[in-house]
Amino acid sequence: MRIASVSDLHTDYPENRDAVVKLAIAIHEGKADVLVVAGDVSHKNDRIRRTLAALKEAAPIVAYIPGNHDLWFDVPFAPAREDLDTWDRYRRELEEVATSAGAHYLPSGPLYVGDVAIVGTCGWYDYSLMPEALREGIGREALESKQYGGVMWSDARFVAFRDATGALMSDIDVARQMERELLAHVAEAETRAGVEHIVAVTHHQPFDRVVTHTGQMPWEFFCAFMGSEGLGAVIQSSDKIRHAIYGHTHIVGDHDIDGVRVYGTALGYPRERHGLTEEEVVATRVGWIEL
Repeated sequence: MRIASVSDLHTDYPENRDAVVKLAIAIHEGKADVLVVAGDVSHKNDRIRRTLAALKEAAPIVAYIPGNHDLWFDVPFAPAREDLDTWDRYRRELEEVATSAGAHYLPSGPLYVGDVAIVGTCGWYDYSLMPEALREGIGREALESKQYGGVMWSDARFVAFRDATGALMSDIDVARQMERELLAHVAEAETRAGVEHIVAVTHHQPFDRVVTHTGQMPWEFFCAFMGSEGLGAVIQSSDKIRHAIYGHTHIVGDHDIDGVRVYGTALGYPRERHGLTEEEVVATRVGWIEL
């Protein structure tokens, strides 16, 4: 089985929409059996739908998880709107978008293809991927505000996860919930008859070792929002997981972590590909797994 993967397509940029066409052609020519889209297509539902439907022309099966950008509400400040709950967008609205495009929505449950199960979650961040000394020095209040030196991590404006009472949830609580849901999907796949391989997909990064650290601020501040060590713990909980795909960072990476291949091939923003030829983009922005 050949599994292709892409992430961070950011199709709000015309240059990226052109690039997605070229990636799709390469995926089709590579004879992918399954295509995994690991988040950050767009915050606009119609654009997500159209992108997933177009990618269905490249591979017979498309599996999708949202990224943080996909979860954004197109309003000035979502936390102030008590009628908005990101869990509803994550669990219901985006599932409807994906299924209407003919894609499998991974947060709703594993995808089974032959002896392979693909499990996935958006994941979230709990600041654990930021250097501990900086985390302690900056403090929880600043991290929760997602602001440093006059710069804001945009999730602060466009995301509003709420608990059963309607109160806003902390990032840490959201991260734990995402991890629990992924763990439940892994457990289901492990007990499914005939499953020999489990591929884990997270939008947020699951290990500190895949995060790019510069030692400089504000870069290291924003590493706090890259993902959570708990996602990595879920991946390492199953002997059947030997491949893990991530998105979110726009830095291409491929790592071996205790026998698990952990990689990301984000397309990213057009400015981040400056100097790359079209052939280089196609060669580096599609990941492949052979099972």
